[in-house]
Amino acid sequence: MDNYQLNRQQTFAPFVTKEARGLEIGAGYRPTFPKRDGFNVTVLDYCPTDELIAYHDGNFQIPKELVAQIEPVDVVCSGGSYSDLPGLAGSFDYVAACHVIEHSIDLCGFLKDCAALLKPGGHLLLAVPERSCIQDYYRPATTLGDVLLAHVAPHAYDVKSRMDEAWYGSLLQGAGAWSRAHLKHAEGEGLRPAPMQDLQTAQHIWHLSSGPLAQHPYRDAHRWVFDEGGFAELVNFVELVSGTGLHLVAMPGMFECEFYAILQKTAPPADAFTALERMRADMLALRQPKAE
Repeated sequence: MDNYQLNRQQTFAPFVTKEARGLEIGAGYRPTFPKRDGFNVTVLDYCPTDELIAYHDGNFQIPKELVAQIEPVDVVCSGGSYSDLPGLAGSFDYVAACHVIEHSIDLCGFLKDCAALLKPGGHLLLAVPERSCIQDYYRPATTLGDVLLAHVAPHAYDVKSRMDEAWYGSLLQGAGAWSRAHLKHAEGEGLRPAPMQDLQTAQHIWHLSSGPLAQHPYRDAHRWVFDEGGFAELVNFVELVSGTGLHLVAMPGMFECEFYAILQKTAPPADAFTALERMRADMLALRQPKAE
């Protein structure tokens, strides 16, 4: 296991036992709770095991020892709702999804799907890339309007998010992900993430948008761009207005390029709306210009 896996496992340990029934979505080559270590986990991914191994084995940037960690995929889901898959609804004590939520087409739908998979009181465990530490450094942060647009017109938002990914991309010293410490050190040397606009892809997406959106094939992309505070605001609002069934109970900090969030399948507390108003006021206060 590498440091990402070890840190995730340590962070999520209070919510997981080896006996508990778990589901890991998109475990890929970094399973958080490996079967080989005795965890009672079901692995869900977008393609069968052999295709997953071949895809990652062909990427020279992924060490072979990580590819060797890919575990058998139990459930293949290449589209549609997780909760529609046979035998999964209401079955799990926890669902783990590391670097998955930012790829979902409909953020609200993803949260509702995960809630449907969980038993009452179960936990959704997320590792989420922080936008200041990845290739989305120059992208505008996800807004509440983005979340609403994706929920009511997912194909339209899909094209919009793919355009943003192509036009606002960046690399820092050739890397697409870095830690805050790395970023601070680079800035101390006068270096910033280098913009990597992909004009050709942006043009292609622009022309695609003039056709019937529903006919476009799925393309993997970062559809959502989060920082910790903005993420908390969005999931709390969506819980209250859309009834996702998941309440944010902890945000245990960051490691390297990612932050963590734990949501529980439970009713929101009685003061949830007031707490959200306070959170929003605090976020706005941080953005106010400071007096001279």
